[in-house]
Amino acid sequence: MTPTTDRLRTRTLETLLAPRLRSRVAGSRAVAAARERFVAGDEVDDAVAEAQRLRRTNRMAALHPLLPPAEGPAGVDHTVAHATTAIERVAPVTSGGDYRSEIYLAPEQLGIGLGTDVAARALTEICAVGEDHRVDVTLRSGPLEAADAVLDLVEGIRPTYPRLTASIVARRHRSEADTARLAASGARVRLVRGGAGAPTSDAWQDPHETDLAYVRCLAILFSSGGHTVVATHEPVLLDLADGLADESGRGTEGLEYQFFLGAQPDLQMRTADAGNRTRVLVPYGPEWLEYLHDLARRPAGLRRLVAVLTGSG
Repeated sequence: MTPTTDRLRTRTLETLLAPRLRSRVAGSRAVAAARERFVAGDEVDDAVAEAQRLRRTNRMAALHPLLPPAEGPAGVDHTVAHATTAIERVAPVTSGGDYRSEIYLAPEQLGIGLGTDVAARALTEICAVGEDHRVDVTLRSGPLEAADAVLDLVEGIRPTYPRLTASIVARRHRSEADTARLAASGARVRLVRGGAGAPTSDAWQDPHETDLAYVRCLAILFSSGGHTVVATHEPVLLDLADGLADESGRGTEGLEYQFFLGAQPDLQMRTADAGNRTRVLVPYGPEWLEYLHDLARRPAGLRRLVAVLTGSG
């Protein structure tokens, strides 16, 4: 997809989120179908029910509350309270053996814009509850301008809560260095290919270059021996991940594959049935239209949405 097409798509999607059109778009039959496919529901209990269903098919869940960014202390408190409730609700129905559910949070929801110390206090509280209930925490990469603050946040929390997982967007030019930094510390890393929106000066635009960046980051992670989450639906990258895992001698140890809810369920099942640790991101909550918008900004995500909207997928 060309940069011009990418910009046009972004402008179109932003127009659809305009306040004057929001209610009409959200209430349309096509968008309702996409919401039913890719979002678990409005409430945490909807996500917990989905987590239960996934476990019956040997897939783990990462609950992804769709909350607004915290713009002040009250917003941070809301995120902590919601995350705590989600952890307490999901733990009894998904625990057992080496199975651990996760909660997936954005640094903006923790108040990273209010200061690293604010986000650190919130994340520490959530990690403590998660540790008590055998539910892990994964931190989203966040906006590019907050990348250093997010890395500092992770490195500050990990000595106490080493199971905290950090996300890296491979598409960003800085990500190889960030991956090496996290790998050297032994951090658990979730590697994302990366969606649209980053400027040429900061991220690869060509899909082939993006794939190469993803593989370079994977190679760094596999050589470190740390827990690695391969978060992509791209078949070529999944095959390369398998090959790199075998070459490193680790096999499936410390390796996990993560997918979007509703996306390529057959691929998810094949991955799980092959004996791989397979996790599904389970979004839920009030910001679901923004989530679909974010999903559609990714070329592969847009294809999946179009298939649902047109009744072909």
